[in-house]
Amino acid sequence: MISATVGWSLAGVFVRFLPGLDGWQINCWRGFWMSVFLLVYLVAVYGRETLGKFRAIPVFALLATAAFFTAGSTLYVTSLTLAGTATVSVIGALSPIFTGLLSPWITHERPSLASWAAAIMALVGVGVIAWDSITGGNLLGILVALMVPISFAGQTVTLRRFRSFDMVPAICVGGFATFFIAGVMGYIFGGHAGGGFEVGPLQVLLLALMGPLQLSIPLVLYARGAQAVPAVTLSLVVMLDAVLNPFWSWLGVGEVPSNAAFIGGAIIISAVAISIFGDRWLNGRRSST
Repeated sequence: MISATVGWSLAGVFVRFLPGLDGWQINCWRGFWMSVFLLVYLVAVYGRETLGKFRAIPVFALLATAAFFTAGSTLYVTSLTLAGTATVSVIGALSPIFTGLLSPWITHERPSLASWAAAIMALVGVGVIAWDSITGGNLLGILVALMVPISFAGQTVTLRRFRSFDMVPAICVGGFATFFIAGVMGYIFGGHAGGGFEVGPLQVLLLALMGPLQLSIPLVLYARGAQAVPAVTLSLVVMLDAVLNPFWSWLGVGEVPSNAAFIGGAIIISAVAISIFGDRWLNGRRSST
């Protein structure tokens, strides 16, 4: 899961090399190449049984996973056009809270006290990072942004609920759906004659690299991690993205993070550590008592 988060955190680095594209165009082709790579991966692993792996997943699980991925990707881009980036980031940090609320009903996992404490602590950490740059968004923007962590939480608990299946095929379907939806949305909201599909040859090649490295490989790891890691911990580990993203910018282009980024990052890392090791420590204390 940590490896998956490292991959996701490379998004900002890739976007810096695509200054002429908007979110619809990036989301469109990133989703396409992600699914192409996943399809190649599935064929390499399962060969002639690949189609059977798609069919083996219960229809509800396949559609739900694909829908949550598509909704989360599309709504995230939409929310950024309606509210400030910092506002969207803070609202997105609610994902572990929603995951904790959904887990008992869907995965039958009841988050422990340590997990709830870590989730709230991580939310505080993201708030500290974004505090200086939070901008007011209208009600519509906030409501749309609120659907992003709900979508991610839905995807997380669905993967966890159906962990006995290889859910990579479902994510592959979601990527192709994102390709078509973001492409059409780019025409409606982006004002491009060719919609989100309107991308230059060199940009397509860069996105062909971004799709596998920043999405496909991390999503394969994410699906595997969901088979063994509790849902709330899954959501919390992913929040390390808020720490790693500015770190890569600092390392790559010399953008020094603010003091708030260091403080908030330390809080998030501590929250993830509590989520991973807190229950083990508490159980050890109870046993010794």
